Amino acid sequence: LNSNYPFFDQQGIDWNALYKVYRPKVSPTTSDDDLFTTLSNMLEHFNSGHINLEAGSKKFCSNVRTNAKMEDFSWKLVRDKYLNKNFKSSPDSLFYYGWLNNDLAYMRIRRFPPKETLEKYIDNIVGELNRAKGIVIDMRGNPGGNGFGVAALGSRFADRKRLYLKNFNRVGGANKDFINPTYYYIEPLGPVQYKGPVILLQNIYSESGSDDFALAMRVLPNVTSVGESTGGCFSNYYPEKLVNGWTLTMPWSYAVDQNDFCWEGIGVPPDLRKANTKEDIAAGNDMVLEFGIDILKAGGHFGKAADGSLKEIKISLVDQFIATSAAQGVDKAIAQFEEAQKKNPEGYYFSIQELQVSVRGLLQSEKNNEAFRLLQLGEKAFPQEPSTLYFLARLYEAEEKQPERAKLIWQRLASIKPSFPWERNLISEAEKSLKK
Repeated sequence: LNSNYPFFDQQGIDWNALYKVYRPKVSPTTSDDDLFTTLSNMLEHFNSGHINLEAGSKKFCSNVRTNAKMEDFSWKLVRDKYLNKNFKSSPDSLFYYGWLNNDLAYMRIRRFPPKETLEKYIDNIVGELNRAKGIVIDMRGNPGGNGFGVAALGSRFADRKRLYLKNFNRVGGANKDFINPTYYYIEPLGPVQYKGPVILLQNIYSESGSDDFALAMRVLPNVTSVGESTGGCFSNYYPEKLVNGWTLTMPWSYAVDQNDFCWEGIGVPPDLRKANTKEDIAAGNDMVLEFGIDILKAGGHFGKAADGSLKEIKISLVDQFIATSAAQGVDKAIAQFEEAQKKNPEGYYFSIQELQVSVRGLLQSEKNNEAFRLLQLGEKAFPQEPSTLYFLARLYEAEEKQPERAKLIWQRLASIKPSFPWERNLISEAEKSLKK
């Protein structure tokens, strides 16, 4: 955590002070149960849904708000009373949708699927609901899912390309600044976009991908959010194996909205606050949903364009390289890449995260030459990035038949101090290759 947790300053956490409190509670005679309790008490100060401690069947989540049972939402109540048991489901059962009355539609998102899965059915669903005078999108209790699915769903309600999230990665290992952003946009995709009024229902159990979706939808002028603040965990997270075999998960990137405000640990607030009590649900009344319906019956609400959503409309150099390489060849893609950086550096961005994802996709598709040339561009921009060096060395050996060049890159990789488990694995591979 000391090396990799990104939010000490933002969360106001004094890690050294916590150490002074909790370190004396552990000794060589401390039992596993007591150790788990002590670590859980320490981690509770972070209040993050992405910080979890697992010891076999024992699990602890740092987000103190979501450890309690959800009592402010009941899908059974919505299904039976408000949809009159008449609804449909997506093939993966992650979406339920139907009609609240003749004019108003309802869509529940249980979890966000990958973009490739969602695009197999989402256009049919939106097309079916497109005649509605208003749509309620319900993500209460949604624990998250795939980030690419978040943007793909939001795109079916978008009026134009808008920025809603910037996710920063470190460059140069642990304790370095977060200076490499990936920009996340919501923009019209698919054959149909719904342009009518939308009510987004959210609560504190709407986390992770739901946090991102709340950010995405709040930049759209036809969307009004109702409920309570979301869970407040946005950043990418990873599992770290502890020395005793337990597993700790924690964030490793720094996420902000389009105006550079970090909602981590806070959650995205609704436009209009409305909460159910457990007594409301027990009495068979979803007051949050009913309030959303009332807004739509009154004609819905169309706000002004979100501040900042149009200020950094950039093009991904990685995405552009992939598209141009497929359409016009890799040489044209490289020339275009270099020209863009030279003539319009503010209009483009080069993301470490997108580079890693795209290289793996190209290699899986056996597009080794495209991957190799993209990695060469990546090496120039990120000379100490372990994944780039690892794949580049492998391709120099296997495809380019340049073992000496590969050796030099293996040496550079082996000299890097790792921050994350996958980096340790890559450096171990480099050391093995140098011994051969």
